[in-house]
Amino acid sequence: MNKYSRFDTKKNVYGKPLNVMLGNFCYFNKNTLHARFVPLGIGMIAQHAKQKFGDGIDVSLFTNADKFLDKAKEKAPDVVGLSIYYWADALNKYVVKRLREMYGRNVIIVLGGPSIDSNINEQKKFLTNSHPYVDAIVINEGEIAFSNVIERALSNKKSAFKDPIDGLSFLSKGNEIVSGRPIGTSMDLSTLGSPYLSGLLDDYLHSDYQPLIQTSRFCPYTCSFCVSGKNRGKLRGFPLEQVEEELRYVSKKYMDRPQHCMHMADENFGILARDVEIAKAIKKCKEDFGYPQKVFFYNDKRFTGTSREVIRILGDMTRFGLTLSLQTENPDALKAINRRNVTEDEILDAMNWAIERNLPTTTELIFGLPYETKKSFVDLMNRCIKRGYDSVYVNMLIIMDGIELNRPEEREKFKINTKFRSLT
Repeated sequence: MNKYSRFDTKKNVYGKPLNVMLGNFCYFNKNTLHARFVPLGIGMIAQHAKQKFGDGIDVSLFTNADKFLDKAKEKAPDVVGLSIYYWADALNKYVVKRLREMYGRNVIIVLGGPSIDSNINEQKKFLTNSHPYVDAIVINEGEIAFSNVIERALSNKKSAFKDPIDGLSFLSKGNEIVSGRPIGTSMDLSTLGSPYLSGLLDDYLHSDYQPLIQTSRFCPYTCSFCVSGKNRGKLRGFPLEQVEEELRYVSKKYMDRPQHCMHMADENFGILARDVEIAKAIKKCKEDFGYPQKVFFYNDKRFTGTSREVIRILGDMTRFGLTLSLQTENPDALKAINRRNVTEDEILDAMNWAIERNLPTTTELIFGLPYETKKSFVDLMNRCIKRGYDSVYVNMLIIMDGIELNRPEEREKFKINTKFRSLT
């Protein structure tokens, strides 16, 4: 334990510790072996809860749904928090169903994550149609909101949802949405210790999981195809000293597995001036510990001087070199998705900069956006090839819970029709 763990090990004033179980589920088979990541999100939820309640709670983290249920059979959970994104929706429904079969309404079940919309109509649809057996949903960031649930449960589980809870929404007996004060992007990151440095994530650092590092939160861009585009708030960073200590801690843990790529969870790494110092710290870890050999991140879409310096420092450690994600260049499509791209001159200037430093160049495109046609998309791909990108990644538009394009009015406005298909 060190100064970044910030656990309050005060005497338990609540009697028997509350059993809190957190899940960020993924599938375990030969196809997902290289797509497993340290569950940093629920790690931070647990970190905040332990800082606030100390020995008043026991917290356990799971990525395997079967192991979660096995543990729940051994000891009934009091409060369950599950992280939801479209690839884990079925797993979450299965776990919730099994919990209700085992313990009925004696366990509080809360869902949170990117698939939770900030739109109140979508929240009601989510709670009534998609996940009717869930007690509540967390809106945006979850540390404070989930701790608010625990606080209610410590007082009286049966009356936990009698009154609104800040950061959450739930259904009243009349099937109407009850929402507390919105606090989803107000977390003071300087008050949140590190789940790496406190040891909460140690069980996931000796395995096939790839490490995630988050140094800042919030995306200032409002792309309606992205789960981050719906959020409004302020860009915030974790304490720089804490970030640097995390990097050293994780790098030491992965010294024996240099094949694992370090993934930065920032939505725009290189958007803050201090990211240059973080890039230097990453490079220093490679020199001192032999890890990481490769780093993946999404650089700032504007590709400013800060972004250039970050990529210059990390050089061939960057997994895809310079990435200029265009998605589309159709003017009507860009307007429809609330996006503004870099200009042609900025693209060519950036690519020349990368070529001079022997760095690969990459772009990402999305087909199926509003107003995009077969001709406009083929023309875009041809332009990208002529510009000389080393890699052009083409992704399909995925309409999922938590993005603005999935809201009924947006679907109707752009005549969006969807079908299910395999991702592979």
